[in-house]
Amino acid sequence: MKKIFISVLLLITLFLVSCGDTTTETTNSTTSGITTEETTILPNTTTEITTVETTAEIEDVLGLESKEVIVNHYFNPFSDVLVTSSSGEDITKYLEVEGFVDYGVVGSYTLNYSLNYNDDSFSTTRTITVKEGTYQTESFSRPMGTNQTLLLGDGSYSTGSNYLIEHPVNPMNIASNLLDVAVPSSGWWTTLLVENYGGGNGIYTNPLRTAFSNEGLEITNPQDGFVQYWLNEYQTIAQFPIAIKDLYLKSTDLGAGYTTQVIDYSDYAVKVAMRNLSSSEDEVVVTLVQGSPYVFAETANKNALTITTENMANVEYYDLNGNLLDTTSHTGDGIVIKYVDRHSGYNTSPPANVISAQYSDKYYLVNTPKNSQFTINNNVLSMTLNNANYISVAAINDLTEIDYYHTHGYTMIQDTLVSYEIDYENSMVYTDYVGNPQFLDIDNANYPLQALMPHHYKYSDAVVSEFTYRTVRGTLKLMEGNYFQTALSFNGLVPGYTLPDNLAFSSSDTVRYLESLDNDTQTNDFDNFYNDEGPYWNSKALYPLAQGIIIADQLGENNIAASLIGKLRSLLADWYTYSGSSDNRYLYYNNPWGSVYYSNNDFGTATGLSDHSFTHGYLIYASSVLAMYDPSFVSDYGLMVDLLLDDYMETSRTDSNFEYLRNFDPWAGHSWAHGFGNFAEGNNLESTSEALNSWNGGYLWALATNDTERMEAAIYGFVTEITSIKEYWFDWDDQNWDPAYGDYVDVAGIVWGGKHDYATWFGANPTFIYGIQWLPSGEYLTNYALSDYDYNKLSSIFSTYLEAKDGIIDTWYSNMWSIQAIIDSDTALSMFDETKILNDDYPSELVGAYWMIHALDSLGRRTDDYWMKLDMGVTSTIYMDEESSVYALIWNVSNASKTVEFYDSDGLVNQITVDSKSFTKVEIN
Repeated sequence: MKKIFISVLLLITLFLVSCGDTTTETTNSTTSGITTEETTILPNTTTEITTVETTAEIEDVLGLESKEVIVNHYFNPFSDVLVTSSSGEDITKYLEVEGFVDYGVVGSYTLNYSLNYNDDSFSTTRTITVKEGTYQTESFSRPMGTNQTLLLGDGSYSTGSNYLIEHPVNPMNIASNLLDVAVPSSGWWTTLLVENYGGGNGIYTNPLRTAFSNEGLEITNPQDGFVQYWLNEYQTIAQFPIAIKDLYLKSTDLGAGYTTQVIDYSDYAVKVAMRNLSSSEDEVVVTLVQGSPYVFAETANKNALTITTENMANVEYYDLNGNLLDTTSHTGDGIVIKYVDRHSGYNTSPPANVISAQYSDKYYLVNTPKNSQFTINNNVLSMTLNNANYISVAAINDLTEIDYYHTHGYTMIQDTLVSYEIDYENSMVYTDYVGNPQFLDIDNANYPLQALMPHHYKYSDAVVSEFTYRTVRGTLKLMEGNYFQTALSFNGLVPGYTLPDNLAFSSSDTVRYLESLDNDTQTNDFDNFYNDEGPYWNSKALYPLAQGIIIADQLGENNIAASLIGKLRSLLADWYTYSGSSDNRYLYYNNPWGSVYYSNNDFGTATGLSDHSFTHGYLIYASSVLAMYDPSFVSDYGLMVDLLLDDYMETSRTDSNFEYLRNFDPWAGHSWAHGFGNFAEGNNLESTSEALNSWNGGYLWALATNDTERMEAAIYGFVTEITSIKEYWFDWDDQNWDPAYGDYVDVAGIVWGGKHDYATWFGANPTFIYGIQWLPSGEYLTNYALSDYDYNKLSSIFSTYLEAKDGIIDTWYSNMWSIQAIIDSDTALSMFDETKILNDDYPSELVGAYWMIHALDSLGRRTDDYWMKLDMGVTSTIYMDEESSVYALIWNVSNASKTVEFYDSDGLVNQITVDSKSFTKVEIN
């Protein structure tokens, strides 16, 4: 099996110089100039930096001068700070700070900074002076602008005040100094940008849930919820927490109708200021960090913070030694709040029985400065903080955990960064998760705690403790440290299949299906998806046309290929060209958000900025295929393709026009569908396969346009997303879901921030619930079955689906038979019936389904025992048949022949040269 972890530099060196059996088929061409990236070693501890160059030193430190700030306005100690190495790398992520700024009290505060980097180190002290004065900040704006048409190559798009189409609300409640770059959407906290309080919707950091309301900041430990069943025509199920709020944190200086404003954010953290109406003063600033067991709050008034529990609930208070408090006052550096027999869910059973209520004790630890005073008055805990302006609140499982969470409760993660490196030779992705720690209390200067999710710790050498949380995402494991790294393998992507050679394959039937696709796709047939004004439905024509082009080319059916190319180009050119007010298919760029959407608002792609990666991905995939067979398309419309791709796969973090990887959540490891996520249970994602296809399309386009940064981003996104999908949509190892859910089904149709549903937005038919994770049908889906373990798991999932359908597939035949073919091509061949597909929802998928089933019958199963050295312009996927012959499908979209290198765990296996602009099957062993 391909190695997942590479942990010792010596072993890697030996691996690279090993003399495994090597075969060279042709040697008349050299490989690309891209070389293997620097070796990355997984950390032995969670504070050890391992991805830096071994010879680089600290070069420049900017932004750490002493500074004056205006009282009652929050100061972030990492704002405008930049540290670079002698090689030019931004190494600010390794900076640490000790101390705090009591921004509500005039005075001077000392901050001590330090950074250790390789054999170099740096430390300095700065003084922050809080003074009276008039508050001013750098301000930017993102106006809609005037209505205009902008040209890119032969294409064009609309922008500005185009009132002929629908638009989202402009972003609000975000500090103006953050508007120099595009505004985030499709995130875990972006509900805050469209409504005050974020509409009171859930913001899930796992393990905690937070939300803003008139009562203050809700802090709730939702735990792993309970499972409920419903039965209408079909059985539906959900695992979710009961909708009961535990704590509210607020300052008495805040009015009932205060405002929330995002004042800073980074990859997995956000800072929210709680202000009075029409005031710029930050009464409270809350720092929310994904994976943190704490909510940190800093306040302008140390005497004004309160925590409110549910009125009339049975609540007890304990000191930090676990002693029950029997008075209404307490002095110390913390307090524990216990809900006794808190209502936590229901005991249920299918089909729709609610049997009895569930109850459990719940505990919250409040960490404060030393000798703070606590006063209990009914359900309100008032605090007078001593000599510092911060608190942290953590959920704990019982009183025995007090000391652990208390000693770590004074280190706040500030800025966060998720970055990745690609090892080209080993086809590996190394992802670093780093948070800048701020040690608020010198006597408790311990590294922060982070609750790692299953897709983190299963692919990392991070040292985790015995402390855990159970959540709807499974078991979170606590790590002490601000840094960890994961390692994932990339096993290639190609846009389709080469010519099948199994005995059952019929070229004549395939040509007949191609002719049907060509004849049924007419520009004057307004009942065909080809003419739909909605981009998603229009893509039901785009995708089959692109696959049809590959198939026709493989068969040498040049006339059919030319016709399909013409139709695909015409349709894409229509989207990529704006011809004025009468145009009903074009792209629009929204400057306030920095986002691209369509003239059509199906599924809220405009008003909700929703489903962008899904929908864009179809157009990008089709454009990538066209780039192979119609090279002029790239020169004519390539800039328009880039514009659309930038909307969800921008690789720059500082671009003013587009947000970095807009739809992707780097901590959760997957995309979010809704642009704002303004739902009670947070954001959501239904069709994981369409999310994967968006990375697939972006990867193929990067290869076609020689875009290394985009290629690497697509590789990172694809392997991270499919890893998270396996964990949270399929519970791949049967460890994450409540058995009351997982014993009945093997898929989550929709995953939310705080729950998962066995359902879809459009129906409860199990074919829809499973099938929405497996469309569009394509070669990329074979990444679910790379190993024997994965193959058996996918087989089990499909069997559970069939059981739910009494063994009968009733619709979406092309999708379901394609998955069946990955598992067992003989069964798929026996099931195949062209009339069923032709009379189904998507008849244009007939030829693609037939081709995929027969190709898999020819090739066998995917294998991860072999891999291709990554190279620009060329990609491959690898299969092993029943005789252990190993085949690679090689897609070379470049204008030059390519010599491709294949490896296994013993080293180089083969070098094979393929022609330019070719799609080839070769045997490599």
